[in-house]
Amino acid sequence: MSLKFWKPGTAGPGSSLDRASELEENIVQSAPAYSSLSIQGQRERLPIFKHRENLLYCVEKHGVVIVVGQTGCGKTTQLPQYLMEAGWAAEGSVIACTQPRRVAATSVASRVASEVGSVLGDEVGYTIRFEDVSDKQRTRILYMTDGMLFRETLVDPLLSRYSVIMIDEAHERSIYTDLLLGVLKKIRRKRPSLRLIVSSATLDATSFLEYFTASNSSDEATIVSLEGRLFPVEVAYLQEAVSDYVTKAAEVAFDINLKQGLGDILIFLTGREEIERCLEHMSELLVS
Repeated sequence: MSLKFWKPGTAGPGSSLDRASELEENIVQSAPAYSSLSIQGQRERLPIFKHRENLLYCVEKHGVVIVVGQTGCGKTTQLPQYLMEAGWAAEGSVIACTQPRRVAATSVASRVASEVGSVLGDEVGYTIRFEDVSDKQRTRILYMTDGMLFRETLVDPLLSRYSVIMIDEAHERSIYTDLLLGVLKKIRRKRPSLRLIVSSATLDATSFLEYFTASNSSDEATIVSLEGRLFPVEVAYLQEAVSDYVTKAAEVAFDINLKQGLGDILIFLTGREEIERCLEHMSELLVS
């Protein structure tokens, strides 16, 4: 299987220079370098790690901390752990982190449980609609969909069991996210000890800051910007157009795996039918 790629900024497909170098310097490498590190080593390589002390200081000093950082910097998995390590989950308190989608809540909880060295559902758990993998007594970090946390306000209007609530992916501005931000602002007036973290992958954090500081002290909220991305992103295009991108995606992933060994490959497809077809083709490639 011969797959050729063109990386923007290099010689165009079919040019004499391209043929001469034959992709020697244009080849796109995967980045599995960190996979051989220990879990602690991987955590320390994340861009958020160097901001750990500043984040904890801001959470201690301000009621609301707006965290801005690119996807992959470690906000979702690391910040709740930093808070637990700093004592925010002591005396039975729980650190909550909301996600806009079910799959994010379950997969992130699984990863964090692995990093903590805990069985999923014990010290780290998740709760989504029709599924609760947590323990009321032992769970200290709880991932959930924003809808589940909003429903909990109907039973416990002050969300009294939580010491810190992190609203992740706030830039998506779902209905439940916006409702939660409104409710949590009111809860903060009744429970000043509650800390709120609003996490966003976009730079437009001023609207959140203005919302929480309106009719409040300027010390009520602050912004922490996390710079850096763990894995640099390089864009590469197939040199020739294909009629069936699902099949070609499977072949590209298979080819990368054969040539580069250990690592992870993520394929984005539009729906279940295409995902199943891609998996089926991969199975055929493995057999052959």
